[in-house]
Amino acid sequence: RFDRGMCELLRQIHQLGRRILQIEPYLEMLLEIHELFSAGKAKEDIMRLPGLKGVYRAERNATGALVAYYASSVRDPFAQVVEAVKNFAKADAMRLTLREQLRSQAIASLVADQQSLFVEAGYIHYPLYLYLHRLLAPGKKVCVTYLLGEAIKAMGGKRRNLGPGDILTLHYALRHDIGKATADLLAARSLVYIKLIEKQELVPGDSRFPHAENEIKINRIVDRLSFSDCEKIFDRIRFVDRKEALKLINEQLQILLSMV
Repeated sequence: RFDRGMCELLRQIHQLGRRILQIEPYLEMLLEIHELFSAGKAKEDIMRLPGLKGVYRAERNATGALVAYYASSVRDPFAQVVEAVKNFAKADAMRLTLREQLRSQAIASLVADQQSLFVEAGYIHYPLYLYLHRLLAPGKKVCVTYLLGEAIKAMGGKRRNLGPGDILTLHYALRHDIGKATADLLAARSLVYIKLIEKQELVPGDSRFPHAENEIKINRIVDRLSFSDCEKIFDRIRFVDRKEALKLINEQLQILLSMV
């Protein structure tokens, strides 16, 4: 339903005379890397190509950190799992910043020939705004429009409705020195968040924005958790599904859930 609606919207925009471009140099380079591997090329061949070298390293580091986190999450003590979360967030942030640097350069090169541009990007891509702001010529400006802002506000959520893991990644991407205690807390909360968040696609019904509503509810829970709270909860919900995790937290955190 989403794809059909997006397709129809893009057709309407195109019929109004708007030019629609897909600008993702990072993903195009990543696809090229996959094609080179499929053609029998080795890592050393790719590392000799300056344009692909950085993308290969960023993707390899992020994927390796993600696999390490998955392994840690099912075997290691809580503190080690938290470190694995932070390691992945750092690697993911490096990948994100490279992706936004490449994308901003490609977009900025089009600005001179266009009266205005609309760039679609999710909130995790906020560094793109900063890079574009630096690259644009004098007299050009870039503004951010958060399309879900009014809906989030109406449901009582925070303006960006970010989960703790995304907040941690953005801090690393923007090179904020948040300190070990704050980083540990965000990583710990993210371990609870990902167990509670709805992962299935939800179709609007009683709620026009079911995913956003679900994110708001889960954020209200995890935003109140201390590092110690997260450790106790994680040990109970580590190996259960989302429904059982919610039940267990309901037993342990009646006060928090009564506020949702």
